Amino acid sequence: MNIICPVCKEKLTKEDKSYKCINRHSFDISKEGYVNLFLRKSENSGDEKDMIHARTLFLNTGSYDFLRKELNSIIESYNTIDFVDLACGEGYYTRYFNAPNKVGIDLSKSGLKTASKADKDTDYILSSIFDTPLQSESVDTVLTCFAPVAKEEIVRILKDKGHFILVHPNIRHLSELRSAVYDTPYDNEVEPIEIPGLKLVKEYSIDSKGTLNNEQLIALFKMTPYYHTTSDKDKEKLNSINELSVTFDFIISIYEK
Repeated sequence: MNIICPVCKEKLTKEDKSYKCINRHSFDISKEGYVNLFLRKSENSGDEKDMIHARTLFLNTGSYDFLRKELNSIIESYNTIDFVDLACGEGYYTRYFNAPNKVGIDLSKSGLKTASKADKDTDYILSSIFDTPLQSESVDTVLTCFAPVAKEEIVRILKDKGHFILVHPNIRHLSELRSAVYDTPYDNEVEPIEIPGLKLVKEYSIDSKGTLNNEQLIALFKMTPYYHTTSDKDKEKLNSINELSVTFDFIISIYEK
């Protein structure tokens, strides 16, 4: 799997503390360990610092360990050599996967700082998942977990017979949390996702339950899309909940090129 220059698309080679191409374009590796290959400047790209903190706090509870172990089992079953995690965030899943060559891509500097500090076995890259600095047809397995699907890029970078793993919420995911916050809670919408150039070969659900204290519950809520669309009045309802049992319910979809 070759990382390519975002300027000229030639292969980048890691030399000491930077990546360089034959055309002398050079990109320094940050002190934390990730490299910025995003050519445009954006102060608001990726997850905010407080959301990364909330995600780290919640994920450290181990509530999503069952999902991480399931994903690693899938990745190992395909004898994956070259693996890419698109929208890897703070690298919670990425760093545990068993693949010789791993790349994590995200637009969140805060997320990548956390990821690259904790994981020196993965190349973490600041870049858009819709314009990845990766060579075409160079990746065995791609993962997207709780993020938009960069359909064209996924098809482009996957090798023939390569696999794309997609994780998205199922209907019952966080149902108790929604009931605690909203007067009229609603189910998650679950719709099939078609990706031209890929064939859906397997799809199944996986679920678990966990009991969270108040701090963990608020952290979980902050890392969901609900947080940004919920009124302050409804958010405050969580402050009075000392403990809540919550359902974690996911759909895993596996595609083949």
